[in-house]
Amino acid sequence: MSGTQTKKRTEFNRMIRMCKKKKIDLIITKSISRFSRNTVDCLQYIRQLKELGIGVIFEKENINTLTMTSEFMIALYGSFAQAESESISKNILWGKEKAYREGKVNFQYKHLLGYKKGADGKPEIVPDEAETVKLIYKLFLDGYSMKGIKNVLESKKLLTSMGNKIWNESFIRSILKNEKYVGDALLQKTYTLDCITHKVVKITANARCIL
Repeated sequence: MSGTQTKKRTEFNRMIRMCKKKKIDLIITKSISRFSRNTVDCLQYIRQLKELGIGVIFEKENINTLTMTSEFMIALYGSFAQAESESISKNILWGKEKAYREGKVNFQYKHLLGYKKGADGKPEIVPDEAETVKLIYKLFLDGYSMKGIKNVLESKKLLTSMGNKIWNESFIRSILKNEKYVGDALLQKTYTLDCITHKVVKITANARCIL
């Protein structure tokens, strides 16, 4: 098991539920970092399990939570694991920022109507899809609503980027708002505050970088 947040760890949470139902007597895990990379969560769950009479054995650290006399070593190793996660997160962020400065942009071609990845790795126009994109912009400039554009596209049996015949108004709106259709790349539209909470924050327009 690994991760900085237990909220999204389905199997971990299932194990805790089983412990509460007295279906597990002892948990054996490779190391504290595999149990949790969040020091607070680690201590919280160890205390809960201890109250249920369930011990956790960390093989690497040679710790049995039922026989230990202090939580100090758990907190110490847990802080090391958390620091490692934070370091990895910062390295990933640094790599992305470096790529941004070099003008490297990742395209989600699966959802980008009108383009595909070319042989050189750069966007390549898909003629048929490009005509659909042009039509969407023309209809919008002619005063059509999202619903009106949707009806025209479906009446002409034009396909979405996913190959669907039914169009979603929010998808049409996203095409109209996508700066890539005018040759720009707006990067870092959101920012993850830290690797523990994984809270994502939208970045204001004046803080973004347009290439």
